[in-house]
Amino acid sequence: MELTVLALQAVNIALYALDKASGGVLEKAGADVLGFLSKRFQGKLQIETSEPKLLEAAILSEAEWDRKFQEDLERLVTHYQQVQNTSHVSQSTESGVNINVDKNSGTVVGQQVGQQFFR
Repeated sequence: MELTVLALQAVNIALYALDKASGGVLEKAGADVLGFLSKRFQGKLQIETSEPKLLEAAILSEAEWDRKFQEDLERLVTHYQQVQNTSHVSQSTESGVNINVDKNSGTVVGQQVGQQFFR
């Protein structure tokens, strides 16, 4: 992943995680990115929603001289993006007839009706 894109994505995820108080897989993945950055910049930089450009610059600087930091951050950002891309499920009627599942690798109950006869 391009370093500037990685830094921007990491900042967006960390700031999103700062704003969330609820649980869930996406929030956990975001909290992992935030925790990683908080631990890395502890004592050097306070991660705040009001200073995203400062955090982005710090990430770029850190990643330029520490390849392991870049790889670890990229792994966390990629995981967050995968969770984000697979977490959309909607059901638009009370009876559950209209089901919309985005990028789901498995089968959702009611997703494959085919030629079945109901009594």
